Amino acid sequence: MKRRIISLMMVIALLAAMAVAPVGAMAATKVKILKVTVDGARVRSGPSSNYDVKTSVKKGSKVIYLGKTKNSFAHIRTAGGTEGYMYNGFLKNYGSCYKSQIYYSKKSGLAVYKKASTSSSKVTKLKKRQHVILYQVKGKWAYIKTLGGKGGYCKASSLSKAF
Repeated sequence: MKRRIISLMMVIALLAAMAVAPVGAMAATKVKILKVTVDGARVRSGPSSNYDVKTSVKKGSKVIYLGKTKNSFAHIRTAGGTEGYMYNGFLKNYGSCYKSQIYYSKKSGLAVYKKASTSSSKVTKLKKRQHVILYQVKGKWAYIKTLGGKGGYCKASSLSKAF
């Protein structure tokens, strides 16, 4: 009798774990960060060279990979927030992060400091809608890195989720 009860409880626990697993998996979705390999790579409004150019990106810039298309173009988002399509041949793998870590600056000129203090030296300033990777929040401060690799602290309230 005890064995049946224990077996039944284990089956229920296993079923419950399987029901919850997809939710956890979605929260942990990773996205690729790609590096642009040519200067002046064009971001287009659609997945071919027939579409309008929205902007161009410098060699060495990092972009967020959103998916592939059928015809050699990648669906991407630039560090500045422009979403569009770029030829796959202009991109190479750089790294990855969790989708939930990608944020953007709500205002232009957002200061990023070396330490979590406005009296600390400034590392850089973010442009409005500039995308960053959020690593940690402590109180009012967030430790972030730009897609270009500059890290530091900024006011957490000045960031918004990108996805």
